[in-house]
Amino acid sequence: VLAVQDPADWASEDMRARREGWASDALAEATRSGAEVRTCPECGGRATFETGSSAAYKMAKAYSHYRCLEVACGKETHFKE
Repeated sequence: VLAVQDPADWASEDMRARREGWASDALAEATRSGAEVRTCPECGGRATFETGSSAAYKMAKAYSHYRCLEVACGKETHFKE
């Protein structure tokens, strides 16, 4: 009888919620495109961060791009220097 039961069924609601959070965090990390994760400048949550340079007259311009990962925010912020 014990061999047929799933040990996940024995866990408390708190442990089930933690396991679900761990699974979603692991999936998000595995599917990320390699961008660095930093703090979102808009909401303070997690955001992907990309930096680089773009062509401009006589000098290249540096830029920073944030894309918020939080469902409530989801904003994209672009800074040019």
